[in-house]
Parts: sequence; C-alpha cells; structure tokens
Amino acid sequence: MILLLAAFLAGCAARPPALPSLPADEERLNACLAYFELLDEQIEEEGIRDGVGKPVADLPWLRSSRFIAAQAPMLSDRDLLEALRSHDRDVRLLELGNLSAAGRQALIAASDQHDPEARMDQCGRNLTNALLQGDGPDRNALHARIAVADDYISWHRWAGLYPVTRWGIRAGVGVWQRGTRAEFETEPPATPAPLRYEPVRVPEPVTPEAATALLRRAPRDALERPVLSRLEQDALLAAFAPVVELERDASHNRIGTPVWERPGQPTVNVSQPRVYGDIAHTRFAGSTVTQLHYVFWFTSRPKSNPLDLLGGRLDGMTLRITLDADGQPVLLESMHNCGCYHQHYPLQDLRARQPSNYAEPPLVLDSAGPPTAARRLTVTLRDRSHYLRRVYLSEAAPAQAGQAQEYLLSDYDELRSLVAGEGHRSLFESDGLVTGTARDERVLFWVSGVPSPGAMRQLGRHPTAFVGRRHFDSPDLLDRVFHARE
Repeated sequence: MILLLAAFLAGCAARPPALPSLPADEERLNACLAYFELLDEQIEEEGIRDGVGKPVADLPWLRSSRFIAAQAPMLSDRDLLEALRSHDRDVRLLELGNLSAAGRQALIAASDQHDPEARMDQCGRNLTNALLQGDGPDRNALHARIAVADDYISWHRWAGLYPVTRWGIRAGVGVWQRGTRAEFETEPPATPAPLRYEPVRVPEPVTPEAATALLRRAPRDALERPVLSRLEQDALLAAFAPVVELERDASHNRIGTPVWERPGQPTVNVSQPRVYGDIAHTRFAGSTVTQLHYVFWFTSRPKSNPLDLLGGRLDGMTLRITLDADGQPVLLESMHNCGCYHQHYPLQDLRARQPSNYAEPPLVLDSAGPPTAARRLTVTLRDRSHYLRRVYLSEAAPAQAGQAQEYLLSDYDELRSLVAGEGHRSLFESDGLVTGTARDERVLFWVSGVPSPGAMRQLGRHPTAFVGRRHFDSPDLLDRVFHARE
C-alpha cells in the first residue's frame, strides 16, 4: 500500500514517491519530500552540512547515529523511526541556523514557507507517519541503511601496506603507554598549579549525590535514555564539572572560546574561559548509561622544534564521565580533540579485560575515586603538549582570590553554530574536522586509515586507535574494555 516503502526497499536513488491515497495526502507528501530535497540542496550548496553525517539515503527526514543503530533491533518500528526523525530534526535546526541570510530567503521563496524550522519538523512527522502505514518498513533494509560507517579510510591502509606497517605503529603506541604509566599520578601536586580553572560558582550548586538521585528518578524513553529538561541537563553537567590545571601559565595553555577570526581561520579567545558540555548515551552491562562530555580548547600546541610533527594551530581536550544505570560515576576518560591519547580511569571497581578485545590495547590507569560534594574531580595537564599528567580529587571549597580562574560551562552545540561575520558557521566541516588544524604527523600515520591524524574533530567523529578500529562513541566500547561490576 505504500509506494514510499516500495521505493525504499528497491534502493532507488531517486526521491521515493508519495502515498497513493487521497489527493490532498498525495500532494502534501510530495510537497514534503520536495521540501527536504530543497533543504539538502541549499545546505550542500553553502557547504554547511553538519559533521555528524548525512541523512539516511532516500529517507531524508531520518538521520542515524552509532547509538541509535545499535539499539535498532530492540525497538519497535515507531520508536526507531521517531528516534531517527528526532535526531535529524535536531541536526537540521543547527544546519538551518547556519544558512546565510540569502540562502534562507532563497529557501523561503522557493517553498513559499516563511518558517523553515516549523515546516521541516511537520514534514518529518508527516513522512514518518506515512512510512508506518500498512506493515511498516522492512527492518533488514532499514537497518542496513542506518548503519553508520566507521571513520577509517580503508584504501589508505592497503596503499600503506598496513598489514606490515601496523607493527611499527603498535610498537610506538606501546612506548607511549609505558611512558604515560610511569609519569601518571593520582595524588595532589606538592605545590599549587600556576594555572587553574574551576567552574563558575553558583549560590546553591547541585552536588554529585543530588545529580545521581536526579538521574535515578528520571523517566526513560524508548532507548532507555533519561528524559531530562534543559535545566536538569545543565544541573547534571554542572554537578560533575571538572577542575583543570596546567603546569605552566602560558598563552597556549589558557582555555578559551573558539571563534571565527576570518573565513577558514578559527582561533581561540583566551579572555573568555569556557568548557563545552554535552550529554550522550552508550550501552554497558546490558543497560543504557549516561555520559557527560567536557570539551575545552587552546590556541595551539606549539612546536618544540622545527621537526616537531605534533604541533599546530588549535588544541583541546575532552573529558568524559560515565554514570551507570543507577547514576553513579563509574569511569573517567580523557582524549585530545584529535581523537589521540584516549585513556581510561575507573572511578569504581571496574576490571579491565585481559587480553584486550582491541588490536590496540586501551590504556587503563588508576584514579582517586569518584567525585563528591566535598571533593571535585581535577586533572593536571602538561605545558605545551597538554598531556594528562595527574587525576586527583581537590577540595570543593572556594579557592582563595587569585588562585583560580572560573570558566563558563556552555552547550557543546554552540560550537556547531558560531558567529561568523554576519551569520553563523560550525567550527567543524562536514567531515567532522576543524579546518586549519592539520598536523605534520599525517605524513607518517596516514597508513593507519585515520583521516588527517592529529587534526581536531567533532564529537561523534573520533577514531581513537591507529591499530585496528575503535571509535570514542562506539556503543560497545565499555563492554569491550571492562568487565561489568558484579
């Protein structure tokens, strides 16, 4: 009964036809399909496709993620399609916000719709309902289409004789891991760090214990994700926000706000310290668990000498705290914003799998335990390289005047729509990379298949291993690295 579904099953590259029901319905669905085509044409023409990826082929009102694709077999048709539609809507709102004024006017004129956001949302609902009529979508065909490809370039590996060169790369990874283990500490430094950033203090802060209770009593959606208001999300992120210390006070070690200096030239304004928070979800021990991301940026990683392959413009770090199904913090992870130097620090009694399920063994280090109302999670970074040197718990009492700077905790989505001239543009390109941040190390590590090794990346686009394949947002990552707690 649904020609739209028939075209989907056939894998037709053209736009699926509308439902052959009432003329009004047929006209309405055709108009909606045409509107999504028009949206995509305008987005592609202006080069503002968001880095999380394109919509599902032939179903332009749906967009997938690794988490949704992993959950798909357990969901009903309606719940799966609604998750895909909602994800596309959220991304398209950002893309529409990045349209130029001329592009927006062209979209309005061509469609005779004066509210593109409302039109997009309603058309997505109409097309989803149409796809659910009759017997619903073919699950096998749909699952094949929503699978998210990994971020590795396979032909680079074969061209670079990866079956041979991988052993040299793995040996280098082993040297780095041994050096990191030897220098890593979980005790406070003997003297205060010269540069320290703390989250902005509020009169009545939400404690980690209160945030855990908030998460535990929150209702869950079809994907078992906690349903939180914007205020509750902000409170959750604020409760676990880390303290960041640097071993030297220098301009390249100062946290700031990414801005567009000029077209194609992002930089970081260090006069405005800012950490960007994001809430995501993954699977662990048979449950959906919540992950809190804290992302911050530096102007650069300065080169130590002319032959330094790792230095370049912009640098940054991502800290991620995983809260278990009961809302308890169980794991801290760190990663540079290039996807490099991914490290794990269990906050509870997690036991690493031995041997690892990955070709490149994950680096699992100790921690000082979970944060509390009295003690805040604190990380210490090295000068210039920003390598993570120490993880410990510091007193949550207010620091003395002049001992710490305060950072503003902002929404990560702000990075996907920065002010750029008279409009807005994402910090990230459509491939998830940050323009102008390429590193010279790519001349050596392209054989790993990682696109532009060392370049800064968007969340959701981070391969984290040079040997084998591993992604920061893989839904099975924690199950492959750790045994579940008994």
